[in-house]
Amino acid sequence: MILKREILLKAVVTERLQAELIQSVEEAIQRVEDQQSELDRQSRRLMLELQRTDMNRAMAFRQQLEVEKRKQEDVKSALQEQLKEYRELQLGEEFARGTIEGQVEVQVGDNIQEKLGRAEILTKDDIIQELRDPAVGDD
Repeated sequence: MILKREILLKAVVTERLQAELIQSVEEAIQRVEDQQSELDRQSRRLMLELQRTDMNRAMAFRQQLEVEKRKQEDVKSALQEQLKEYRELQLGEEFARGTIEGQVEVQVGDNIQEKLGRAEILTKDDIIQELRDPAVGDD
C-alpha cells in the first residue's frame, strides 16, 4: 500500500541562497509599500468626493481604510521580521525551505512511525546533496 507523507526541503545556507532570500523579501516589502502608496492616493481622492456627498459613507470608508492600512502594516512588519531572520542566517547551516508531498510504501509488519517519519531532501545551491529517509533507514 502507498501512503502520502510530507518531505521537508532543506537547504545549506550559502551566500547565493542568502542573497536570493533577502532579495525576494525586499521585493515583497517594496510591493507592499507601493500598494500602500496607491491606496493612500486613491483613498484621498475618494474621501474628498464622499465628504462632499455623504458624510456617513465617508466615515464608514475611513474605518474600512484604517483596517486595510493595519493589514498592510502587519504584512510589512512580518516581512521585515523575515528579512531580519534571513540576514542573521549563518553560512553552512541548514535552513528549512518548505515541504512537498511524497509517497512511501508500507506493508504488514512495518513500523508506521518510521515509514511516515519526516523525510528530508538537503540541497546546496539547488543541487541535491543528501536524501534523508527514516523509512529506508539510510539515516
